[in-house]
Amino acid sequence: MRRERKLELSKKFSEQLNDVVCVIVTSYTGLTVQEMEDIRNTVKESGATFNVIKNSVVEKAIEGSKWESLKEHLKGTNAFALSFDDPAVLAKILVAKKKEHKKLEIKCGSLNGQVISAKQIEALSKLPPKEVLLAQLLATMKAPVSGFVNVLAGNIRKLMYVLKAIEEKKGNE
Repeated sequence: MRRERKLELSKKFSEQLNDVVCVIVTSYTGLTVQEMEDIRNTVKESGATFNVIKNSVVEKAIEGSKWESLKEHLKGTNAFALSFDDPAVLAKILVAKKKEHKKLEIKCGSLNGQVISAKQIEALSKLPPKEVLLAQLLATMKAPVSGFVNVLAGNIRKLMYVLKAIEEKKGNE
């Protein structure tokens, strides 16, 4: 690859990294073209990308950025998965594809610039989607208010029961 082309690719990749939340580095040694296309298409459906990029191009692109900590992990044949929104979705896809294609190896990743191991990526894959986590957070925040309203309503309910009992007693007399 000519130097100008490498610089062009490096610049393009660097621009992509500005919008990325998570980068996962995988090894694709031993995978067939069909398997790579399967992984690439599945990742693309989720709104992420999965590309084979030369290590030298990536090193140049991450230089001076928050992703620079990945530099020491750029050895061998690497494919890079980039998540622009929900890193848990990308982790789920790659872990599932790893089970399907035994030769796919998840090496490491970086979540907002902090390096994470393959085990941490597997743990990330077990998290529920972002929408579910937000719903759980909202329910947790809403619970004390709902409990307080129920306590206040309980006193009014008891008063109504007492008044109803008095009404029934007077109606029977």
